[in-house]
This record gives sequence, C-alpha cells and structure tokens, in this order.
Amino acid sequence: MLRRISDLDERIDTGEVVEWQSPDGVRYRYERTGRRVGVEMPVGRWEWLAEGVSDKRSAKRIVFAAINEDEL
Repeated sequence: MLRRISDLDERIDTGEVVEWQSPDGVRYRYERTGRRVGVEMPVGRWEWLAEGVSDKRSAKRIVFAAINEDEL
C-alpha cells in the first residue's frame, strides 16, 4: 500500500505514455493522446480504468487509488 502519491514508481515517460509500477509489480499506464488510464493484464493487453483523463496529475491520482484498492 502506498502512503503518498509521490511514492508512485514512475518507469516510463515518453511524452505520450507514462507508466508506473506497483509494489507488487503490476504496471499502470496513462496515454495522453487517448486520454485514458489502464492496468496491464496477462498477455500484454490493457484494461482501461478511466477515459477522458486530461492530465498526468489526474492520471496519478487514479493509479494511486487503484494500487491501494488492489493491494489491500
């Protein structure tokens, strides 16, 4: 469980895609052009958790909440 948003482990930021990894090794992704946030599922596909996400700050909040919910 993460205590602060600043504890998120950012792995990739290409300008178009930002990826974070949870303490359990699950990857989360924000796609700026698609304006969506997702979690990686088996076989490299993504399950989209939210669409219409307008910025990285909002995406981080969604990822933070998802990680804490999944890891409780």
